[in-house]
Amino acid sequence: MFVVTPDVWTDAALTRLQAAGYKAVEVDQTVLPGARAVRRSDFRIRWFLTRLHTFVVFVVVERATEADLSAITDLAAKWAKSVKGGLPIGFQTGVAVIPVIVSSSADQAAQAAALAKPRKRFSTMAFPVIVDPARMIIATHNRTVAWGIAYMDFLADQQRIVVGAPEAPVLGTQGGRALVVAYKLLLPLLGLLVLAGVATFLLL
Repeated sequence: MFVVTPDVWTDAALTRLQAAGYKAVEVDQTVLPGARAVRRSDFRIRWFLTRLHTFVVFVVVERATEADLSAITDLAAKWAKSVKGGLPIGFQTGVAVIPVIVSSSADQAAQAAALAKPRKRFSTMAFPVIVDPARMIIATHNRTVAWGIAYMDFLADQQRIVVGAPEAPVLGTQGGRALVVAYKLLLPLLGLLVLAGVATFLLL
């Protein structure tokens, strides 16, 4: 029986992401040894006129632990902020990082940590994913996160590209979507308020 190895799976995921518009980026190997990454930059009016720099960082770990997940997520977020370019973070600019830990043996604590609600970071969102390609295990936070609500559907789509499965249990697929629905209903009003604020600033 053919078994997909972590390296083969990572190659396929990178190919999917590059086909979706991502560009390869060199990772500082002194920070994240063995890491491979791609990035993209998107501007949306519905994101309150902000630009989001999205990084997907892959690290193959033979036996992934909770400590591995935490360390890789923190290092990937710090590295992404340092190389994003453009306006300073927080000035209509944000960073989203999807650290992907690819492992043929991720322990239960690591999977539980991936499923837990990610901690808040200033103008940076990090949503780690654990993938065990041999056992077809995918673990990541799968509920809606209130902070960064404007980007949730976009980031969920990016996670689906990563794992190559439209029905994957990614962001916003479990629990209620009331926050997302409310945001979309309020979006026209919020957009007008933002434009009014910008116009007022320019006229002063």
